[in-house]
Amino acid sequence: MAARPWARARGDLQLGLGALVVTVLSLSLTPGDSALTLFGWELPPLCLSRIVLDRECFGCGMTRSFTYMGHLDLDGAWRLHKLGPLLYLLVAAQIPYRAWRVARALRSGGAPPPPAVS
Repeated sequence: MAARPWARARGDLQLGLGALVVTVLSLSLTPGDSALTLFGWELPPLCLSRIVLDRECFGCGMTRSFTYMGHLDLDGAWRLHKLGPLLYLLVAAQIPYRAWRVARALRSGGAPPPPAVS
């Protein structure tokens, strides 16, 4: 019966790790109005609409907005995408919340199950 709490915690763990990756990337990337750079290397555009149709989609600017938020530049984040700051805060809030849920689930039921043998 020890697998049940771990199974419940697995989804929370995955969401928390995903939020952590997004937050760390927002701190690692250098924001700019037209492109992102990583340690001096300019990254290609991530938007398929911009690449294929040469048009901005409703989400264009969100990644750059997240990087501005990671660098604590609320004005830059707001300028690039109005929902960026709010969504960034929601993603960042997932880290402590999911960690708390994982800890609570594991405390109530035990250790993770042993790895499956093939």
